[in-house]
Amino acid sequence: MQELLVRLRTSASSEDKELLAVAYFALDFIEVTGNFYPFEAFLQSWNSPGGTLPTVASFGSREEAETWLKEHPEPPHGAFVLVSGQPYSVFYFRHLDRRLLLPAPSLEKRALE
Repeated sequence: MQELLVRLRTSASSEDKELLAVAYFALDFIEVTGNFYPFEAFLQSWNSPGGTLPTVASFGSREEAETWLKEHPEPPHGAFVLVSGQPYSVFYFRHLDRRLLLPAPSLEKRALE
């Protein structure tokens, strides 16, 4: 995979070169930190028929989710939660003391991006 990213980088625009470099180093990080197998499990669940994003919590309403987010001592930035069956991403900016739940793209949409 990394070899493909290097080949693509040679003919990419300067903006795309930067994105490809980030993808390359993200894969390198996964490998050197010993997270290859958890990443592989994540991909398998994500790509399976009816696959779902790995979630840290599930809520029946947006209000429940917002209460959880507000009361959590250190919300897991980047994690996914389900609100009424719909995926949301958790954003926590400690330095700004800002907490957000934003709709996560569908699996199909993410795969095409």
